[in-house]
Amino acid sequence: MSFNIKIIPREEFSSNPLLARLLELHDVPEMLYIAGKLPEVTIDEYGRATPRILTIVGSRKNTSYGKNVVEKLIRSLTRENIIVLSGLAYGIDSIAHNVALENNLITIAIPGSGLDTKVLYPSTHIKLAEEIVDAGGALISELQPETPAAQWTFPARNRIMSALSDAVLVIEAEEKSGTLITARLALELGRDIGAVPGEIFSPTSNGTNSLIRDGAYIISNEADLFALLHLSKKELNEMPQNYSDEEKTIMDILIEPTEKDLLLIKSNLSPEVFLVNISSLEMKGAIQETFGEVRRIV
Repeated sequence: MSFNIKIIPREEFSSNPLLARLLELHDVPEMLYIAGKLPEVTIDEYGRATPRILTIVGSRKNTSYGKNVVEKLIRSLTRENIIVLSGLAYGIDSIAHNVALENNLITIAIPGSGLDTKVLYPSTHIKLAEEIVDAGGALISELQPETPAAQWTFPARNRIMSALSDAVLVIEAEEKSGTLITARLALELGRDIGAVPGEIFSPTSNGTNSLIRDGAYIISNEADLFALLHLSKKELNEMPQNYSDEEKTIMDILIEPTEKDLLLIKSNLSPEVFLVNISSLEMKGAIQETFGEVRRIV
């Protein structure tokens, strides 16, 4: 499949409320190449877009923790007027696009290459790019369609991601990474920056924990995310789960990831009752088992 690509020159940015944000940059793109449908937005008196544009970025080498965070936070936005923007890259970027699609949210991808499928980077995400366009989203690049990705193209595209956003959410980032470039550029443009705290011994948490130390908003739950986006909501989309006494016992033990066999011993439940309740909690999306280790994700 080849994309139908539309060209929008710099002179026309001002007539589009979303693209007009690019005029805040020191180095405004000369033109944009767009595949798919560019969303229609309105800008309020505070400079906020409706729908809100949430840029999600993070490590290409995400952990299961990072994946769980992306899934839970995006799911909390499913009834909100939100567009998820990311960079089509491996790791957190592609997870964000996929979870947005799964939850019927429009998503925009800004790859570090041109949009021709011969060079689209990474090539393993061509199908994902097609799904984004088919679902009513868009691919955006300032590069001519057949321009391959290069070392310089990623920092360049990061400024576009920052400029188009209302807020940037960082989920796992190494101490020196392109993700932090996006956050820094967004800060210079006056965008709100949120970071999800991580384990202090994990390399993929060094960058996010540093952002929090330097003043980024701590995003530790759905309420924090709504505040970052300046969304007023008295009740979050997900209703509290009704757990059985046995399920509560298991959840109370899972303060940290625990080996399944050890969890069974600590629960004092019979193996039959334990397995039934573990399965029930998995179906409710409360826990996840990976290679024999169980962790809570709510």
